[in-house]
Amino acid sequence: MKTRYLVSMLTGFALTFSSCMDDLDVMPLDETVVTSEVAYSDPDSYLKSLFKIYSAWSMSGQDGDGSTDVVGLDAGNAQLLRSYWILQEVAADHALVSKTWGDTWVEEINTLTWSNVQNEPIEAVYQRAMFVVALVNDYLKVVDNAPVVLNPEQLKSEARFSRALAYWVLMDLYGAPPFITESNYSINPAPLDKIEQTGDKPVNLFNWIESELIDLIDALPAPGQGIYGRADQGAAYALLAKLYLNAEVYTGEARYSDCIAASKEVIAGGYGLATNYHELFYADNGQNSDTRQEIIFPVLFDGAATKSWGGMTFFICASRSGSDVDLERDGISAGWDGIHTTQNLVSVFDFDGEQSAANILDKRGIFHSDGIDVNVSSNEFYNDGWSVFKYKNIYSTGGYPSETQFPETDFPLFRLADVYLMYAEAVARGGQGGDMATAVAYVNDLRERAFGNTNHAIDAAWLAANDFQNILDERARELYWEAGRRTDLIRFGQYTSGYNWPLKNGVTEGADLNGRYVLYPIPVTDLSVNGNLSQNPGYEN
Repeated sequence: MKTRYLVSMLTGFALTFSSCMDDLDVMPLDETVVTSEVAYSDPDSYLKSLFKIYSAWSMSGQDGDGSTDVVGLDAGNAQLLRSYWILQEVAADHALVSKTWGDTWVEEINTLTWSNVQNEPIEAVYQRAMFVVALVNDYLKVVDNAPVVLNPEQLKSEARFSRALAYWVLMDLYGAPPFITESNYSINPAPLDKIEQTGDKPVNLFNWIESELIDLIDALPAPGQGIYGRADQGAAYALLAKLYLNAEVYTGEARYSDCIAASKEVIAGGYGLATNYHELFYADNGQNSDTRQEIIFPVLFDGAATKSWGGMTFFICASRSGSDVDLERDGISAGWDGIHTTQNLVSVFDFDGEQSAANILDKRGIFHSDGIDVNVSSNEFYNDGWSVFKYKNIYSTGGYPSETQFPETDFPLFRLADVYLMYAEAVARGGQGGDMATAVAYVNDLRERAFGNTNHAIDAAWLAANDFQNILDERARELYWEAGRRTDLIRFGQYTSGYNWPLKNGVTEGADLNGRYVLYPIPVTDLSVNGNLSQNPGYEN
């Protein structure tokens, strides 16, 4: 059983908010909507509310695939995980969305030419992440009243983790969002930092996320000992590791030693690498004990129970055309022909002979190339840009779910392989508290799984070569399409200049960008109602 229990607990429990931030604490007018004044009269409501917070990543609303909790945001196109993935992968070198879809945001994100004019995924991640913050703030006002048997301190820490995760996403993408907690309510919340010119850093928000995670971590279950799909200490340490790995971007100060320390906490937690890389992205990845041991914190999907046109439905259906769909191979009944990858991703894999999906030596390269040119030459993808078949709605034991429109495959937001690579990078960059031999061993563990042998082992010199480029390429091979590529490119100084990919800056072969694009603009819908906010540098006009 995966999300069925969590989702069933949510039935009939709906908190609805306007998409304007100053309305986050306004009582809904619809008498059918449950408010906090009555929502917690039933002890089970404390669990329902917590699961509602978690579900914000997988479901836009609770009344089917067309419902949305945030007024003004489409339930499918503007679903949180889908939109976050677009801002991390499509707005980088690993994915492009076909212009033939007709969505107004597509060309701007494909070409990295967005402005401060409203753009659907940019708007969606901001508003839905702030919605998570609002849900948590409301929950923290009442959770101390939960029955002792429910362990209120743990419930509180899980909610605070979800808020810290939301603020990390907001900081990484937007810099300095409005900051509000259960104890500092304001109709017009101000950010903790001012980013008024290029180079300004969200230091105060970084420090708050760090201290919040450190403070809450002891009340969470030990790594791997909690309920699958809920936060434990492993998830909190994994988020801390990500925070520290990118600390120089966020604050100007490298924190690689702290990244090593946090990574070691995760690794010591008893997680293990799955035997089969492919099965990490199958429909039973949450039930298969071999894959589950690697997944630290997933976004849960369960077919009909989490109906959504975003999330895993989007990743699987949009990456296949109607003619490419194979029910036995993919477990889905329809393809949307919307997302392809670029030659940049394909080029980091080794081939045995000609460049085709069938000849990739590294088992992590899961592509479809029949009749498709590897090189992207336009925004329309009729016959260019390989398809990525990484995610599937099939079982490791054979067969596929009865629900073939909405997949059951969980999205591994944090997994052990990423932590291995974070540890290795932090050691290679000079962090203290780890050792090079262990870092090399972790990378070789991944490569042995990938190639099925030890013939492709690396050494310490490989980790440091070419300004750590090998590590970036290894992250590409291991973690492509897992919603982290943009962050990686920014950390390596390759996002706006010095490295290009198809359609970047509106040029077929790619071109350097204005430095403003390391952050997204604060949505005008929020700026217009909150005078305490300021637009990110370069987006003022």
